[in-house]
Amino acid sequence: MSDPDLRVLLMGYLDGELEAADRTRVERALASDPDLKREYEEMRKLKELTAGFAVDERSDAELEMFWTGVYNRMERHTAWMLLLFGFTGVVAAGAYLFFTHPWPHWSVKLAGACGLVGTLLLLWSVWRERCRVLPHDRYHREVHR
Repeated sequence: MSDPDLRVLLMGYLDGELEAADRTRVERALASDPDLKREYEEMRKLKELTAGFAVDERSDAELEMFWTGVYNRMERHTAWMLLLFGFTGVVAAGAYLFFTHPWPHWSVKLAGACGLVGTLLLLWSVWRERCRVLPHDRYHREVHR
């Protein structure tokens, strides 16, 4: 297949979404290129195979009922707290070693400190933005009522 746009057109042809000119172009290419014809047949078989799959999505009421359960909320909060404590412990131990261990050169320490300050500043900025936007966020109001 020499034309890179032909693969995109092939998908459109398979889905029946092409205009007449593009459809004719793909049909000519399919008639003249056996590799393209084989690829088209594989795509067609895959589409037939996946057409019967259904995605099982939960309704909003089921999700709301899930999150009203005490265990579910406790589980999520406990996970976040453990993650926060673990991360804080690793950062605290790293900071202690960083400032007390004699090995790293001052430039390495300065680069690490800049990275840490930059990360904290970025987190602070995102937190401030979310606090300002949250009362006006339509999605948040609809989901968390």
